[in-house]
Amino acid sequence: MAKNIYASYALLGIVLAASACSHEDGVRGGNGKSEGRIEFNASLPEVSSRATELKAASLNEIEVSAFTPGESGETIYFENKIFGRNNNTGKFVCYDPSCIWPNNNDLLRFAAFAPSCDDMIASGGDAISTGDKLTGFKVAQDVATQFDFVTAIGSGRLLDNEETGITLRFQHQLSRIQIKAWGNSASYNLEIAGVRLGGVGIGGTFNFTAQAEATGPAQAGVWESVAKGYVEYIFHEGDSIVNLDKTADSPLSADKAVSIMGSKVGGAEGYDNSAMIVPSNNTSWNYKDNAANGDSHAEGMYLSVLVRVKDTTPYDTNGSIVYPYSGTEYDEELIYLAVDKTDGKTVKSRLYKQGENYFTDADHSAAYDPDANDSEVKAFGWAALPAADDLKPGQVYTYTLNYSNGVGLRDPHDSHPGEPIISEKVLVNVEVADWIEGKNTNVSVPRR
Repeated sequence: MAKNIYASYALLGIVLAASACSHEDGVRGGNGKSEGRIEFNASLPEVSSRATELKAASLNEIEVSAFTPGESGETIYFENKIFGRNNNTGKFVCYDPSCIWPNNNDLLRFAAFAPSCDDMIASGGDAISTGDKLTGFKVAQDVATQFDFVTAIGSGRLLDNEETGITLRFQHQLSRIQIKAWGNSASYNLEIAGVRLGGVGIGGTFNFTAQAEATGPAQAGVWESVAKGYVEYIFHEGDSIVNLDKTADSPLSADKAVSIMGSKVGGAEGYDNSAMIVPSNNTSWNYKDNAANGDSHAEGMYLSVLVRVKDTTPYDTNGSIVYPYSGTEYDEELIYLAVDKTDGKTVKSRLYKQGENYFTDADHSAAYDPDANDSEVKAFGWAALPAADDLKPGQVYTYTLNYSNGVGLRDPHDSHPGEPIISEKVLVNVEVADWIEGKNTNVSVPRR
């Protein structure tokens, strides 16, 4: 089973004449215990990830609301209070006088989450917490800027819990996706420089009171609605292009498969370089019937990989690039990268082309000279694969792609979506694991 995240609440029934809760007060705090104030102890597992996972060292705030149940429904006791880490004690504290136990021993129910709404909004979301719902949640489209999302629920009374405190078990509410690849084709070599996950959950509304059907611990809420879209990671400066070229360093078998989500950030836990998405049940991209998929041709889940394909057959002694296609008639989305000439794989910059010139920004205001920067420009195109999964919160899904017999299909967003690139026969295997530890299970992913 996955490890759980814990926070303990010491709630005391003394009315405080204190300042309102603030981020600065919560973080700096005083020495030792703050009499009468709610305090949190939080422990989180240490795991490295391409996306930003909440860890003990990085969790500095918890946002909490409290509710008083009654015969005619619940009333809000306090709402959206920020508890900041006290650097001296390591505990989380809020200086708002409303964050105390009611002295009539009424039951309080708590809903807690991190990061705070303010932090989510600062990262480009529209998150608003009202009562038992968090609306406007979004994951960033660029995987490198994503954040984790954890929640907890609990309840207690003054006389029962003043001394013992309330223990909340935080749960991860996003799914993590890792993509690996290997290949041993006799006809072509691949260079891989990015991934895109399409037709997956990118936002939604989270309900803290709704409960999922489960035989284990009570779930700290469920996703009430999910918006679909795509997230991606295009290799950044310092990332190393993944080569499937039949050399000794190339992953030639499934047990040698390597991550294709960038190399700058890694970890020893086995779940490094992963994307985070909102869990949902996803049907497969129906690439054979794109007319039914709307203008974007992107209904259903798919994996798209940013590739550059070179012919290695005896008939092509020059090793020509066969994908992305040459010529403007193909109208596919091209991604240009400046790559170090010395090793041929270290990315120096993403480039944007206008005419025959290259720029480091989409506005074409910052010119880039490959020769002056000792780099070469490589063009990459998207090659897509249909997938389908019922993605659950708190689980890691590892997709392993076998490029020995094919490259995939033209991306849902280009002019000829679903057309095979060389061959569509890319085999996909999926392993599912709990967030931190657990047994792996093979899952069948349709290719057609």
